[in-house]
Amino acid sequence: MGKALKIILFTVFLTSMQCSKVDNPSVLTKNDFAIYLLQNPDTKIEDILTKELADQDSAALSKIEIQKLPWLTNNDIDFYDFSCHIAYLKQDKYHFFPPLENKLFPISWWDKPFMVIADGQRRYVGLFKGSISSGVDWPLPKIDDEQNLISNSNDLLFISWAWFYNGTLNDSRQDIEVKKALGKANILHNGITLKLKKIIFDNNADTASVEYTYTILNLDQENLYVIDPDKMGPGLFHYYNNGPVFQNVDEPNLRESTLKKVIAPQSNDFWSRDWFTKIYSGDSITRTVNLKGYPFFPSGIYYCELSFQCVKQIPKSQRTLSDGRYWLGPTKSNVLTLQY
Repeated sequence: MGKALKIILFTVFLTSMQCSKVDNPSVLTKNDFAIYLLQNPDTKIEDILTKELADQDSAALSKIEIQKLPWLTNNDIDFYDFSCHIAYLKQDKYHFFPPLENKLFPISWWDKPFMVIADGQRRYVGLFKGSISSGVDWPLPKIDDEQNLISNSNDLLFISWAWFYNGTLNDSRQDIEVKKALGKANILHNGITLKLKKIIFDNNADTASVEYTYTILNLDQENLYVIDPDKMGPGLFHYYNNGPVFQNVDEPNLRESTLKKVIAPQSNDFWSRDWFTKIYSGDSITRTVNLKGYPFFPSGIYYCELSFQCVKQIPKSQRTLSDGRYWLGPTKSNVLTLQY
């Protein structure tokens, strides 16, 4: 089966998954939002996806056997930031994970599926991803051990989507029924939206540079503080952010600023309020930043996407201010199509 056909079939499968409704009356009798593990703890993601891809069953989700009790519910969450899909938990996430091995998921949790259910409906399947799990990169939401157990604070559960240019692959985390259920549970925060507005190619030699302009709009009911390259400088800003990522339509590899020069903070846990700009609820800011360190850009058509995040080391006790909160991220922008 060709790669293009596999992607089409997988897209049909994802769409059918999101349209299926739960037929198990024991599910979500008291919870608006929940994550369930599968009934068989030894099941891997390939065990449920390979079969469903083969028969293209429109009721794929309803056939997957899940445990009677949820792994995590809206009652475990202070709030869920829908712009970055981080659940701010009431207690440390280690309460929900099995004993770790070298501070990471044990092998038994590599490629282990989970099911997200919203207001009585089975909405999507994701997987727990170990740092050295199987080489198959499933286009599904992931709870990654490195991002969750090393990079983020103990109370933050991050459901990630690693795919660069989505194309026909839908990001299941954006499911509207999940968003409605989070709102019904009174734990929904809309966070920000990131708009990549303009890219200018500059000094296109062996080491190229680009100038990029982005806008951040605060969709939240709270004022949000985000890091600002105008305040912290581009070197420190790019310590936390990688800048735009490009893909030439004629090449499979991504183009990133792998040779960029950054300025590290004084220590791993150091951060300063002076780095941040407050965006009032409903307002926006626009910034233009220059970034060097890209490989040479040959002429062609490029897809371009920007990721944005803030400082992850802010302690829970300091994230909320009298006039807002620190937004942590990450989130992704729209995809620009560029002719160079």
